[in-house]
Amino acid sequence: MSASTSAKPIRVLLIDDSPIIRLGLRSALEDYPDIAIVGEAGTATEGVAAVVRHKPDVVLLDLHLPDKSGFHACRELLKVRPQTRVLILTSSTNEQNVSNAMTAGAQGYLLKDNDGETLVISLRKIMAGEPVLDASMAGQVLNLMKNRTGMSATERLNKLSHQERRVVELLSDGMTNKQIGEQMGLTEKTVKNYLATIFTKLDIERRTQAAALFVEGVRPKIDRE
Repeated sequence: MSASTSAKPIRVLLIDDSPIIRLGLRSALEDYPDIAIVGEAGTATEGVAAVVRHKPDVVLLDLHLPDKSGFHACRELLKVRPQTRVLILTSSTNEQNVSNAMTAGAQGYLLKDNDGETLVISLRKIMAGEPVLDASMAGQVLNLMKNRTGMSATERLNKLSHQERRVVELLSDGMTNKQIGEQMGLTEKTVKNYLATIFTKLDIERRTQAAALFVEGVRPKIDRE
């Protein structure tokens, strides 16, 4: 995915208690002209203050901070600046942490063992309004959702109407609400209303969960045809 040379760079704030990790992130991102590191912090309290000061587009947030959890930090920084997007960057592969992060308002969850290119692509997706979920975590998140409802992904998707399933399919392709509306001949508000109904029917809260369900419940069938 190539970045537009005329677009303003994505303003990124780093929140991680390890100076070495922050240095590594700077090194990984500095060669991309569409990414600008505007600040960094080592604690949740410092991070919230830095969000107010630097007004970042995206915060790369670790879950394990010395003063508060990343979930608490996520809620606090979104409270002071709701338009900022949060991408969790962590070494934790606990599926419950993914669910808790999304409930706290994060738009993405990525593991630290990914390379710089994957991180940059994820930042661009976040800015485009697309949910980001580490590929290695999809199966675990689906298991968590299945355990909560006792239903498989296919069974849950069968609750949806044809039109609702089409919305979820386009969402899983990474489309924004506006793009889905253009594809289906709907207004952006109508798409939002569809998603609200879909989330209720599927007993989920985030776009990433809907996308993961579709990939598990429908994509395999499409690939076999």
